[in-house]
Amino acid sequence: MKTINFLRKGLFLGLMAAAVLVLGLAANMSISEAGQFAPMEKGTFLYMDTREVSLNGEGERVRFVMGKDNVLRMCSPDGKKVFMTFAEKYGDNAGIGYNISRLTMKNSNKVFFIINADQGAHGKNAGYWIVGKYKGDWVAFIDLDTLAKYGYTPNEWHRIGTNVNGAGEYILTSSHEYMPPGAQFGYERRMAKDFEAKLFWDDQAMWFGIQRTY
Repeated sequence: MKTINFLRKGLFLGLMAAAVLVLGLAANMSISEAGQFAPMEKGTFLYMDTREVSLNGEGERVRFVMGKDNVLRMCSPDGKKVFMTFAEKYGDNAGIGYNISRLTMKNSNKVFFIINADQGAHGKNAGYWIVGKYKGDWVAFIDLDTLAKYGYTPNEWHRIGTNVNGAGEYILTSSHEYMPPGAQFGYERRMAKDFEAKLFWDDQAMWFGIQRTY
């Protein structure tokens, strides 16, 4: 009888341990999935003849307008209220363009706007922002100064690209042009990666975090 009770007790403890393991795995999966981003939406490039675009945020439609001064303004739909402005921080706005796209979470109603600015024929980066709602107000969670804290060099020639990978992670990559040894002509230029980071949403802090990966 004691042997049977011992076996029952062992079986019960084994089942409890398995249940705890399954719940732990489920919790980890839910946390991981909660932090995943949906595939990136196609952006709109504001430059020359295309000067504005309207997009849906978190229950609110906003309008991005590029003025004659080449400053980008994030406004209410009627244009009467300006929430934020964006411009080249380290020089003038000559030849600047702004690519604006939406970034959404896979299992959340969070919506962010990605603004990636460049200048000139070679697309030198002139500004980068991730904008979203924080306590009811529109704020920039990430900008070039934020990236600089992790090793990005803002006032140098870079080209920034972003994508959401197969794991739902938002990856930012910075590259620069260079002329390989022996090259003489512009078409011989090459690109070299100089910075890469995973930008993730911290649901507890309600803010973006950065993990440098290169």
